Amino acid sequence: MFPEELIEPFVKACTEPGDIVLDPFAGSGTTGEVAMKYDCYFMGYEINGDFCKLSEQRLRSLNEVENTP
Repeated sequence: MFPEELIEPFVKACTEPGDIVLDPFAGSGTTGEVAMKYDCYFMGYEINGDFCKLSEQRLRSLNEVENTP
């Protein structure tokens, strides 16, 4: 897992709200978290099943927090 500050400049510079951010090595979902922070969609690929579960849980919990009134 790497800090959001590493990927944030790239997402901000290369996307607009509603764009899709692709991460072919999704790991724990940090890129997805940053993409969601900037109102982008996220598509990630990960071969490690444990990381897939971790990323899914992490991003799902963020989505639930954002949709809570």
